[in-house]
Amino acid sequence: MTRLLPLIGLLVLTAMICAGGCSQKVTPEGVRRNLSPEFETLGETKGMRANRHAEVIDLNLRQIPDDIDRILFLDRPMRMTTYPLP
Repeated sequence: MTRLLPLIGLLVLTAMICAGGCSQKVTPEGVRRNLSPEFETLGETKGMRANRHAEVIDLNLRQIPDDIDRILFLDRPMRMTTYPLP
């Protein structure tokens, strides 16, 4: 029985592959039209690109208060002396 179980599993798997096949018909013209369907750019998928854009936008929005403080000179202590100068 233990030797028969892998054989039955293999037969079921083969039957599933034969019955299911490919969900789309693959033609040479279809492959030539879109050689890398999952990639939107040279090295990124749509999801990777969207994640990168979200990270950049988040970083830029968090940087705005620091930029405003620097423009208005609020990021450093005052360097003027409290004593009168002669």
